[in-house]
Formats: sequence, structure tokens, C-alpha cells
Amino acid sequence: MAAVTLREQLTDPWALAAAGLLGGLGAAVTAALASPAILALPVGFGIAGAVYGVNAVLGGVGRRRSAVAAPGLPAPAPGGAADGWLRRAEAALRTLHQQTESPADPVLRGQIADIDDQAAEAVADLRRLAGQVTLVEQAADRVAAGRLREEAAAIDAALARTPAGPVRDEQLRSRQAIIDQLEVARRLADSRSALLARMQAAVLGLEGLVARMSELLALHATTEGGSLTARRVAELAGELDGMRAGLAEAAEVSRKALADPDAGPR
Repeated sequence: MAAVTLREQLTDPWALAAAGLLGGLGAAVTAALASPAILALPVGFGIAGAVYGVNAVLGGVGRRRSAVAAPGLPAPAPGGAADGWLRRAEAALRTLHQQTESPADPVLRGQIADIDDQAAEAVADLRRLAGQVTLVEQAADRVAAGRLREEAAAIDAALARTPAGPVRDEQLRSRQAIIDQLEVARRLADSRSALLARMQAAVLGLEGLVARMSELLALHATTEGGSLTARRVAELAGELDGMRAGLAEAAEVSRKALADPDAGPR
């Protein structure tokens, strides 16, 4: 797989999205609260049992790798939704790497080599998205929506007994402050749901890519595939491009939802 250079990291548009997300989170919560290594195992494509065994052994490694944070973002909580999708993505990437290394035909290996690199970039995008989900979850924990709802109910009960005057005015101001905080909690919950839905779609797409790569390799082995193989490879590359665009879009929607109370998923 292609290594990511320091220049690529510094110019990666995802870094800008992460910075925007951090700024949006800080602004939203403050306003309301006022307060390791890459493993490559050359396994023959046709030896299905061996591939299955390698994947099982590497599953534990995948779980450890998923706990590594993307630059500038927190690591997903082990066992959480984001961590689970990330582990599945990394398992799919390992299998795809084995597939792209398996053909004896050097021409075919050259045709599918870029798919491996593109999939690795998509998993890097997913790791960043998992970090953003974790950031949203951490911010939501600080809002304490359950306690705020209890306080709102207590204020509503007090308002029913309090006549017009300075005391009632203060109670109304307190109630509005709680409503503002609960709105932050709602936006955070909506943002988390949208990010996780995008992660799910991307991971299922990667797993589908593994299945279609198996089909492509089998087809090439049983036919003199040439142009058909090239067309299938182009289709897979297009799917990966679309997947990465969708992940970037989800990150941007989430950032806007946090920065602008009137934006984001409804």
C-alpha cells in the first residue's frame, strides 16, 4: 500500500474538516453551557481456508489498530459503534490487499494495484470520521441532556405556581437557557446519527468491493479477460471515488450542523 507522506497529511482536506468540526463543537457547547504496523500476508487467492484463517488471526490486530486515533482526533471508544464499523473496514482492507497481491499474472496485478491504494485511503477517511463521531459523543456527554430535562420539568412546575413578576421572569430565563442546551444536545445526536450512517454505507461498500474483486479474479482466471477486466477495475475505482466523496460530504454536513443551529440533518 502506498505510504502517506507528511506533505499529503498537511494538505489533506480532511484536516480542514476536522478543524472546522472542532471549532463548531467548541462554539456550540460553550454558547449553550457557558462554561501498528501494516500487515501484508501473501496468501494465494484460491486457498479459501487459508485466507479465512489469516483473517481470523488478524482480527485482533484490527481491533488494536482501530483504537489508534487519526491525527488531531480522539480514538473511537472500544466496543462503540464507530469502533465496530472501523474494525470491519480494516478487515475488508486486509482481505482486499491479499486479493490484489494474489494474481500470478503481472499485468492483472498492475491493473488492480491502485484499487488497494484507493481502498486504504477510504479506510483512512473512515478513521477520521470515527474520530469525529467520538468527538461528537464526548461533547454530547458534557451536555447531560437527561439532567437538563429533569430541571426543565421542575421549572415548568414552578412556573405553574408563580405569578407574574421578577421571580417568574428569572424562571423563564432559566427555562430558555435549558432549552438552548437541549437544542445543542439534539444537534449533536443528529450529527452522530448522520456520521454513523455514512460510516455504515461506506463499510458495506468496502465489503461489497471485496466480493466483486473475488468475482473479477475468478472471471480473469477462467477467461482471457483483457478489456473486460479493465472495465471492471474502472468500475471499482469509480465506486471508491464515490465512497470517499460521500465520506467528505458527511463530515462537512456535520461541521455545518454544529456551527449553524439552523443547518444540518432534520
